[in-house]
Amino acid sequence: MSLTTDKFGKVLVLAAHPDDETIACGGLLQRVSAALVVFAVDGAPHHYGFEKKFGSLQNYSVARFREASRALSFISHCSFRRLATEDGTWFSDQHLFLNLPAAFISLQRFARESSPDLLVSHAFEGGHIDHDACHFLAKQLARTLGLPALEFPLYWKSSHGQDVFQRFREAHEGEFSLQLSQQELQVKRRMLREYRTQQGLTAVFSQETEWFRYLVQSEDAAPHWSGYPFENRAEQYKTESFMQLVADFRQSIGGSASCYEQLSIEPHP
Repeated sequence: MSLTTDKFGKVLVLAAHPDDETIACGGLLQRVSAALVVFAVDGAPHHYGFEKKFGSLQNYSVARFREASRALSFISHCSFRRLATEDGTWFSDQHLFLNLPAAFISLQRFARESSPDLLVSHAFEGGHIDHDACHFLAKQLARTLGLPALEFPLYWKSSHGQDVFQRFREAHEGEFSLQLSQQELQVKRRMLREYRTQQGLTAVFSQETEWFRYLVQSEDAAPHWSGYPFENRAEQYKTESFMQLVADFRQSIGGSASCYEQLSIEPHP
């Protein structure tokens, strides 16, 4: 398949939370022939008081996915699914990194069903621990199935404590941007308005431009940060420990009976 920024083919977008896909890919989703958005976690983190405002964290999660359903309905060729364990349990917000093998099985199942030409997901940037977990799941899926993959930036904190939005933390070749047309921008704005529970958060992101680059299959450099300052505030999980779990996950996939083999998915040539 020849990939151009004018028209993409069938795309699978792995997004950590409802609204990530619209912020980062609302324009791209309109340019594809078919799209499947796969959400990774339940979007209802502890320690933020959402259970008081919505009655329970489950109610908050339900509200967010209702918003996602309305937002994605503006794109006729787009649908969404949710990663889950084999017994149907959703993965908890800010804890996806603890369940990478099970999440990978679920992700591969959706890839088998949708047969995408292109995979799109988060860059590794140390801003949100679920975003980074999605990055490594997508990277492994691209490697396993031989799929081309794009990554997008969302947010991270500089060494000076400055909030950085929609810029890649580590620069390398292949970065490009999509400039949305007025029609695409109108649709994206309608989508974002459906995320009423996130209004104060989505406002900080640029809507007119979306940034991407091809995900490079190389060894991961040592991260320059020690924790996740934006999210995971309660446990302050350290990046070094996170990377060890990623290494354990990759080793489990490379074992004698990988998740890939269990699902009998044929790799792309």
